[in-house]
Amino acid sequence: MCGFVAVINSKENSEKLRKSFFKLKSINNHRGPDDVKIIHKKNYSLLFRRLEIIDLHKRSAQPFTDQTGKIHLLFNGEIYNYLELKNELKSLNINFKTKSDTEVIMQSYKFWGENFVKKLRGMFSIIILDNFKNRFLCFRDRLGQKPLYYSKYKNGLILSSEIKDIIYLKEKNQLNENKKKIIKYLNAGHDSGDETFFENIYSFPSSSMGIIKNNTISIKKYWNLNIHKNKKFNNIEFENIFSDNLKIHLRSDVPIAFTLSGGLDSSTILSKSLENNLKDHKAYSLYSNKDKKFYEKKYIQDFIYKNSVKHAFLNIDSNKNNLIEEFIKIVDEPSISSSFLPQLLLRKKIKKDGFKVLVTGEGGDEAMGGYNRMIFPYLYTLFIKKNKKIPKKIKEKLIQNSSIHIFQQNYFDYKNKLYDKFREDNSASYFLYKKETYKNFYNIKNFDKKSGFKYLLKNHLFERDLPHILKIEDRISMSQSIENRTPLIDHILLEYIFSIDEKYFIFDGESKYMLRTIAKSKLPISFFQKQKVGRPSPITKYIFKDYYEKFSDYLNSNHYKTDFFSNDLIYKEYIKDKINNNFSNVQFYFKVLNLLIWKSEFRI
Repeated sequence: MCGFVAVINSKENSEKLRKSFFKLKSINNHRGPDDVKIIHKKNYSLLFRRLEIIDLHKRSAQPFTDQTGKIHLLFNGEIYNYLELKNELKSLNINFKTKSDTEVIMQSYKFWGENFVKKLRGMFSIIILDNFKNRFLCFRDRLGQKPLYYSKYKNGLILSSEIKDIIYLKEKNQLNENKKKIIKYLNAGHDSGDETFFENIYSFPSSSMGIIKNNTISIKKYWNLNIHKNKKFNNIEFENIFSDNLKIHLRSDVPIAFTLSGGLDSSTILSKSLENNLKDHKAYSLYSNKDKKFYEKKYIQDFIYKNSVKHAFLNIDSNKNNLIEEFIKIVDEPSISSSFLPQLLLRKKIKKDGFKVLVTGEGGDEAMGGYNRMIFPYLYTLFIKKNKKIPKKIKEKLIQNSSIHIFQQNYFDYKNKLYDKFREDNSASYFLYKKETYKNFYNIKNFDKKSGFKYLLKNHLFERDLPHILKIEDRISMSQSIENRTPLIDHILLEYIFSIDEKYFIFDGESKYMLRTIAKSKLPISFFQKQKVGRPSPITKYIFKDYYEKFSDYLNSNHYKTDFFSNDLIYKEYIKDKINNNFSNVQFYFKVLNLLIWKSEFRI
């Protein structure tokens, strides 16, 4: 797990570029504090920052060069099946000099060519500079767990693990806001697509490879998730696939930490991980005495007691000044959720305790239909669409697990969103531009397709939710030099899950039924007697308390007037909502605050 910068085919003065790279060597080193290495060639310059996880020896340092000196490799991530690939290559009489997954990538490319990427199981962004074939290639993992950004630069290209390196190398007068992205951010409430908040800086798409020629990248997909198989669920088969997947995710030459929320995903991962005789490990959880709604301390304690886990709680009640400012500097872009702010504090604690690898339960809700908003799309696909009556047992179980209020609210959303052509936002009156419309993820047309429920889940994985979650999780973890691993979105596991008939996703009213078949023998009974809660998100505290004065100053200052919304109208409504304790608009206020801080931090 590391970070890199590559400048390719640039017309930049070579001496000037050398000086810029030398300065980069000593800054932005959070992605790889263990080693930094630079290579300058006639038509490219490479910088690599290393975080040592697998094969800590210097022989595995990057940029990694083959024996001929003609092929260079930059690789950020982890290849979880590198030992299996290594054995396969050894059987083909290929020799290795290191114990790293980096060399496995190099030898895989040399033997299988660009199709080697289809054999990788892991998270990665890769650049290969092949001087034999006079071509440059780049690859990104199937779910986009590891970042890869690119932009034009002096008639060439910059590719980097983070936007901040591109910003550093670009001239300040070339740094502009991306109006199209900002309008979508304010309207749509999600963060999909390949554009960033910076004009002409792009995120390389997941599941894709690129061929770099001159100053352009030709991009093509190498993988797609099939959603049209519908076989019967076998719990033993699923547990075997789950266990094998988790086992390779635990490969590490350094100790491993785990997040533990009290929910099904992280708790099942940790309980199964303990079966693998972990040498050094520790679990970490957040809690709050002031806002106990989202913090499941009791269930976490039940789990710790049952499993004798090494564990630490972090109380987030104390105020942290300038937390959003720090967060935006780390992420480089505004966020749509405040739930990542406590997670940043948790990463700081994990780093302080000396851990460099962190295993989390992210992706479980997106992959297996765990969100409450998936209830009625599920019911529509299996019953309503087919003019079948919803079984009383299923309805009662769904109400028990989510509450009658959430069940009724989901029914209201189903009627209003599922049949609407476009999403409508109540904040439209604040906007200074023509109201934009974006296709609703819950469009009824999507559910009239075969596998409609799985179609929507796939949107959650690749468009609606997970891309933003993975982006933020990578940045906040790597800001503390921690590698973030997410075994629930391994592509082999996902291919199995999406091959199963839709009825097993919320079988008999049990959300994430497949995962529950494993969890029931591993977790305390209390885990199955509680209602689902969302990710901890103290958003009202940030909006109406911690950032009240700053937000008011931003909205009232002429320096922060924008082309996107009326500061005056928002301020009037904001004060009214604060006085009346009206929390219905806090999500919109959070996005506005994020945007204004971002513009201030990056002086745009």
